[in-house]
Amino acid sequence: MRRLTCLFLFAALLPAQVETVTEQRVRDTVTWLAADERLGRDTPSPGLEESAQWLAKRFAAADLKQVAKDSWFHDYTLPGVRVDSRQIALKLVRKHHDVETTIELKPDVDVRLWRAGVAVEGTLEATTVAQVSDPVLQQLLNAQSGRRPLVIEVPQEHANWTISAGTRDILGKLREAARPIFLVRTGLLPAAPTDGTEALWAATWKTPAAEKVEIPLKNVVALLPGGSKREEYVVVSAHYDHIGTTNPTPGDSINNGADDDATGTTAVVLIAEAMAKMPAPARSVLFVCFSAEEKGLRGSAAFADNPPVPREQIVANVNIEMIGRPEEGKQGKAWITGSDFSDFAAIATAALQKGGVEVVDFKLAEQLFAQSDNYSFARHGIVAHSLSAGSLHADYHRPGDEVGKLDIPHMTKIIRGLCEVVREFADREAKPEWTEKGKERLARRRR
Repeated sequence: MRRLTCLFLFAALLPAQVETVTEQRVRDTVTWLAADERLGRDTPSPGLEESAQWLAKRFAAADLKQVAKDSWFHDYTLPGVRVDSRQIALKLVRKHHDVETTIELKPDVDVRLWRAGVAVEGTLEATTVAQVSDPVLQQLLNAQSGRRPLVIEVPQEHANWTISAGTRDILGKLREAARPIFLVRTGLLPAAPTDGTEALWAATWKTPAAEKVEIPLKNVVALLPGGSKREEYVVVSAHYDHIGTTNPTPGDSINNGADDDATGTTAVVLIAEAMAKMPAPARSVLFVCFSAEEKGLRGSAAFADNPPVPREQIVANVNIEMIGRPEEGKQGKAWITGSDFSDFAAIATAALQKGGVEVVDFKLAEQLFAQSDNYSFARHGIVAHSLSAGSLHADYHRPGDEVGKLDIPHMTKIIRGLCEVVREFADREAKPEWTEKGKERLARRRR
């Protein structure tokens, strides 16, 4: 009878998984998240907020349940500063030979504030004014030079110009002694001299003091209620944020974060949609998309510190990180961080094999155990690991991390395998446990 029951369940699970996790649905989901319109999903940013609302709609459409009353979100705040391009003033004086030209720029229309400075006003006779393509300017930006204000000419369609409009919040605080960095629309300033000489620039500026604020942020959470063990929870997670735009550069400055971690977020969404069509698992499953991972795992830390369900009833965290760009020869294969620290890897390996996914070694897997959102749970004693099926490729945290470079068939196979993993953790009788090595590792970290 038990065998017949298992065969029935398997027959019920497989169609929902295959029908939901298709290459086209994988492609469509990851493409939306990593589109240029999201502007790199920085924490905080309009692109991140738009992504949160979109994820909530996907969970609602799948008929999943809210954990918080009338909300798909787990709310928290982080300290930051608010800058305002509408309240700035910038006057430039250009001297070339005996000709002096004064240019006054309209705030938020002609000039915007890219980076605020501690010095909120001043006049400086030696000011750097350069086009975004100037290599010397790029050296100054990379060196985070703060001795003088920078004025950068950018096209109006440039991503940095777009995100600098109006007011915006930035996590953290201003660098000491920092001077402001202004963006000016291309075409408003005189062209550089063509006779081999240089023009001299002076700037008089005024900006409002950066206002200290508590920035409201959100993780996106959906619940699939369980059956016989419904008061126990498996958390399936990925981070939906990325790092936004680079310093103003010519060409593409949007860090799309397709692999990191729109692929993991895509997996969470599609696993949730597939499992919602299956018979209820024994344990309840929380599907969570975290913000602020790129700011130091701060969204998952806020969640694990103050979860919407009793923390002691969370039995495992399956965190999904970068599954779209496998190493050469490792298509359809996955790896697990900190595999020696618990029996998580053994359980997940057997489950992945049901989906035809082989688990392989990755040379940095142990070091990366504490570098993703799983660690926010592990430090509370919850067995938590990250599963990856990618590589630390050359486009990591660069504008080249785009959808066109993802291996969609590989991703689809991995996500189907991950459905098996989540189902196994939700249905198995025993909870995963730390090994002695894992206990020692966590004890060292706590010290």
